[in-house]
Amino acid sequence: MKKFFIYVVIISLIWSDYYPLLAQELSLSSLIEEALKNNPEVLSARKTWEASQARIPQAKSLNNPTIGISFEKIPKGTLKLNKTMPEDRMLSVSQAVPFFGKLSTKGKIALIESQMMASEYKLKEIEIINEVKKSYNELFMHHKIVELNEESLNLLRGISKVAEARYAVGEIEQEEVLKIHLEIAKLTNEIENHKREISAQEAKLNSILNKDIKSLLGEPAIKEDISFNKDIDTLYKLTLENQPELATFNYVIERNKYSKKLVELEFLPDFMPQLTLRNIFSGGLGLWDFMLALSVPFWFWTKQRYGLKEAINNLEQAEAAYKAMRNKKLFETKDIVTKLDIAKNKIKLYKENLLPIAKQSIEASLAGFKSGKSDFMMLLDSNRSLIDIKIGYYNALVEYEIALADLERTVGVSLR
Repeated sequence: MKKFFIYVVIISLIWSDYYPLLAQELSLSSLIEEALKNNPEVLSARKTWEASQARIPQAKSLNNPTIGISFEKIPKGTLKLNKTMPEDRMLSVSQAVPFFGKLSTKGKIALIESQMMASEYKLKEIEIINEVKKSYNELFMHHKIVELNEESLNLLRGISKVAEARYAVGEIEQEEVLKIHLEIAKLTNEIENHKREISAQEAKLNSILNKDIKSLLGEPAIKEDISFNKDIDTLYKLTLENQPELATFNYVIERNKYSKKLVELEFLPDFMPQLTLRNIFSGGLGLWDFMLALSVPFWFWTKQRYGLKEAINNLEQAEAAYKAMRNKKLFETKDIVTKLDIAKNKIKLYKENLLPIAKQSIEASLAGFKSGKSDFMMLLDSNRSLIDIKIGYYNALVEYEIALADLERTVGVSLR
């Protein structure tokens, strides 16, 4: 009767799921929302973009006008300005006016630079989302390893009690009992190490969220969902249309086109109209003068010509850089899709083949142990293999989720 009770205990320990304490589930979507709201890098990128928007009207505006007062024909040997003739006391107003098209071109350049900052802002958001997802999945994996190892530890402790009882009556050697105790010690140490990893991952997540790194978080949860199946051509198209880094390189090309146009406009003169009022202290409008001056681009063979050469080289460099980044992002898309497919195949392998085989193996070991045809060590090996395969299955799930997060970062849009 006592031996039957021991077997029942072992069976229940093997097939019962181990739940230490029900922890509050940690929501990935709420973490992402909180990160986008509070992360300092995201806030910095947004403020940089907003600041760049304020530069657009500045770039399109005229420079400040110049106002001056002049006193002409001051008598020799005196500093008394009231000794000048009324018509020699003048108020002048002048305004530099760039040639037509220069200000509008500067405004377009400022607008494109603001769009570049918007792309940088979007890229930073995508990077932070990617960091949150990776940390969340790594945290999930450490929690799952702790859970599975504690389940195995629970079983080992039960087996240890049975082994000690059988050793006491001389049915087994002390060596078998010691091996079980050694396995318990190794597993306990591994559990403690992963609990430390949990603490480190929680600190990393809290730092991304701009919270106290000691803040407690709930337990992550991942559901198996390998239904993603967009074809590679669609992903290539999404990458070219939405990838923020590609958009930034494209904006650099547009900016350099307008910069080249602005340099070409420098071959044309700017205007300097000036209005002068005489006899300004007489109480009424007196005579007035008007002058229109032009800035002559006399040194065009040096300054403007080499400026144009520089602008052409900058434009060609930007076009080459865009092509290089385009090729890089398309390769990354293909590479990550390959990793995604590999992870999906691993999940299917574990779920459809390895897990069922491991469960059958432990059932056979348990049956052999009950009939006396196998010993404790065979049962331990079968249990260890089952735990390792379960960990491999969850690791494949995490690899899939991280690959999908990396693909979303590369493509530039959410794919779920």
